[in-house]
Amino acid sequence: MYEDITYFNKPGIENTTQTLQIVKKYAVKKGINQILVASTYGYTIEKALEIFKELDVKFIVIGGKRKYFPEALYDKLVEKDHLIVFNSEYNFQYPEIVWEVLRRFSEGMKVCVQMNLMVSDLELLPIGEELIAIAGTGREDFPSGGGADTAVILETVKSSDFFKLDLPQSKTKIIGRKIKEILCKPR
Repeated sequence: MYEDITYFNKPGIENTTQTLQIVKKYAVKKGINQILVASTYGYTIEKALEIFKELDVKFIVIGGKRKYFPEALYDKLVEKDHLIVFNSEYNFQYPEIVWEVLRRFSEGMKVCVQMNLMVSDLELLPIGEELIAIAGTGREDFPSGGGADTAVILETVKSSDFFKLDLPQSKTKIIGRKIKEILCKPR
């Protein structure tokens, strides 16, 4: 199997439109209709709604704090049957060392995996389901932060099962621990 990976020269908000267009292409090609989107202030999900308007996809939006997310946009998402979760309202426990390892790929990679574990723990999706996760480089400490610059295809998994490995000698496949494809990320 051969797939393209897009590498952006630098992280940041200027990659948002291209990231969403890449995700749209892969969503159609792979038949994936569940998409996780990190969107603290609403910019990324508003762009996603615009770019995906003709497709039948379900967005699960992970925001930071409710007070930063525009109320009108929240209402619009709920009206269109998309889900929204604020990570500040969820007690998420996970070893910091894992986040530090994933950040070596990109900040967005860390967030993509984190969102996947969160929606799985909240039982918003069945375990083992393929989905696309979109995130970016945070606003803090990055002059052009925000928006989206990372997208991956992965399987849903609960945080309690993340460290369990499929071993060839067991002759069973335990689903849900794979980052299957990297669609794009900053260099």
